Amino acid sequence: MLSFFLLFSIVSCVSNNKLTEGKFTPGTYTATAKGFGGPVTVKITVDTKSITEVKAEGPSETQGIGSMAVEELPSLILKAQSADIDGVSGATYSSNAVKLAAGQALSQAMGKGADVLTMKDGLYEATAKGFNLLTPVAVSVNIAGNTITAITIGKNGETNGMPQVVQNKLVPRIIEAQSLAVDALTGATATSKALIDAVRNCAVQAGATEAALYRKASSQAKKNQEYTTDVVIVGMGGSGTAAALSAAEQGLKVIAIDKAAKWGGTAAVTSGPMGINVPSQVKAEIPNWQDPISKTKRVKAAGEKLVDDEALFKDWVEYTKVDGVQESKTEIIKKIMDRSGEVIDWLGGYGFKFTPAVGFVGGKWGIFTSYAGNKALTEDYFAAAYKKFADEQRGQYFLETEATKLLMKNGKVVGVQATTRDGGTMTIHAKAVVLASGGFGGSESLMKKYLGESWKLYGMAQNDGAGILMAVEQGAATKNIDMPPMSHFVAPYSIITKFDNPMDNDIPYGMVCSPEVLAVDQSGSRFINEEDIAMNAYKVGAKYFTIFSKEQIDALREKGFGAAASGRYLSQGGVKANVPLSNIDQVLEEGVKRGFIYKSDSLKGLASAINNGRMTEKALLASIEGYVAGAKGSDTFKKPAQRFERLGAPSASSEYYVAVTGAPYIYSVCAGLDVNAKMQVLKKGGKALDGLYAVGTDSMGVLFTNKKGYANYGGVAQGYAFTSGKIAGEEIAVALKK
Repeated sequence: MLSFFLLFSIVSCVSNNKLTEGKFTPGTYTATAKGFGGPVTVKITVDTKSITEVKAEGPSETQGIGSMAVEELPSLILKAQSADIDGVSGATYSSNAVKLAAGQALSQAMGKGADVLTMKDGLYEATAKGFNLLTPVAVSVNIAGNTITAITIGKNGETNGMPQVVQNKLVPRIIEAQSLAVDALTGATATSKALIDAVRNCAVQAGATEAALYRKASSQAKKNQEYTTDVVIVGMGGSGTAAALSAAEQGLKVIAIDKAAKWGGTAAVTSGPMGINVPSQVKAEIPNWQDPISKTKRVKAAGEKLVDDEALFKDWVEYTKVDGVQESKTEIIKKIMDRSGEVIDWLGGYGFKFTPAVGFVGGKWGIFTSYAGNKALTEDYFAAAYKKFADEQRGQYFLETEATKLLMKNGKVVGVQATTRDGGTMTIHAKAVVLASGGFGGSESLMKKYLGESWKLYGMAQNDGAGILMAVEQGAATKNIDMPPMSHFVAPYSIITKFDNPMDNDIPYGMVCSPEVLAVDQSGSRFINEEDIAMNAYKVGAKYFTIFSKEQIDALREKGFGAAASGRYLSQGGVKANVPLSNIDQVLEEGVKRGFIYKSDSLKGLASAINNGRMTEKALLASIEGYVAGAKGSDTFKKPAQRFERLGAPSASSEYYVAVTGAPYIYSVCAGLDVNAKMQVLKKGGKALDGLYAVGTDSMGVLFTNKKGYANYGGVAQGYAFTSGKIAGEEIAVALKK
């Protein structure tokens, strides 16, 4: 998320007959509400009968999305002489924040009693957009006796587990407080905000004012807590869960904590882990097995391996060698590979279910063991595991509990200090600490520090690098922390949802992922056969651009793309082949307004509009000339001739040019702390930091090199998460029994 400062002021010298004379106490009133990225503040100046000025500040709202709400809504509030206005499409959270803050400021101006909640009895229904772009979250609210008595989430397209935790945790808090001034649940932010928006809609239907709905709820008394245990696990995603279960079954006393309101982390929304020759799968006869080598379905015989593990190890080690220098820790690669299959079967004992290993996205290595149920059941697998952890292994876990620092004694890690949901302090004394906090993909500042730029995140935003920072503060070393993050798909830098036709919203998606376009890096140089852009755009950084001339825009308007253009995620159905994009001009205008589409009457002007300090007219012209040659049959990147047939190449002398910003969206970063084969965190000198372990994304850089990207064999990150977690639990048990 890009942070910037916005201050927009609208002044009126005209009274409005919608407001009664004497309604306000003259003056300037200020209120603040939570937007998408942070606080949004609105200042409203009134005389006795009208609003005369509206100012809005949004220092952390997303540029080109939330910023539009901060920019545009003050004038609408002034014109309407009310905070009851329509928001900006695609910027619901920011719009609601501006409207709420404005309503609260007006309530102050109207004096005591303006925020009294008054609602008519009845059953009300509304929908609001959550994470899923196509299916909104349906919500029904029952109001009786001027009280919200029930809130029920209905049909939705959210990731399984998100509506469940919101229903079970956030709904009771709203009902108890009789207020929407509650925090969204960490780990289910989009679904939480959709629920809050839908409940607001229902309550307004019932006659409530927004200011009354968001009146401050009474805060819980802070409660400090203290525990003593053998092991504390910081993070309850895949790696933390495996570490907790592994340590507990060794007879250790275990406490697990997570800042999110739900367990599972990124592991609960991924497709599945790497499992190399899972013993039960090797033993079994598997009918209709998709052989990744022959690319055919056949019967895998009982006793037959699913992958040549020796060949895979050789390939992996070669991949992580640069100029003859091995930059990964090959002993850890070997250990993870050897244990990963066994760990899949071990997880089965805790309720997890997996499908037989196949190649990932057409790959030749049969190691990708997806969760059975295609993500729909994954949340249930974690629930079953934690039930066994608590009921049978007597483990303890605390959600919405954020670790803030490591406890140290004589150079040894002896526990953690954490903050609970009510703001209290939880102190956990332990003989060993496992960091399983998911890396730093949710931290813009750490991505800029370690990766040089901020990347668009599709994974879990709560993974903000806190665990890594705590360790580094105590002298821990990092390993390949500056390597490219993990990305398997591309999408426009900004997702449009404004238009009624989903395919219109997806026009920018088609323009950045179609194999029929010219893609350039941030300097303006072509870098790829555009057929391969989805899986490989990350190689040139957090952004790339696709370039069009007027002639190509005309072709898209009249005929559309020659092939369907869509992506794995964040699309709204995709752009169909041979369908004219008649609304392309309005879509491009919206993109320009949002700041991710650029238009100019020259290539020099286009480079200037992008204004990234790297793009040059010379590079753009060279890319176009090379692409023209490719269209004539001699493409340097070997793109097939049919991919040039519909659009051809951009003209070197056109009436205007368009650039659309594409982004390789990331699941997470790939690297963090340095560890040894026991998963002990290492200090800069190579010695273990006593008492501290790191698993999953917090230490995955040991498998790679920072000169190349993630090893895309299939489920490597999730396989490392589960396997490194299990190893850490075992090694801690060995160490504590000495």
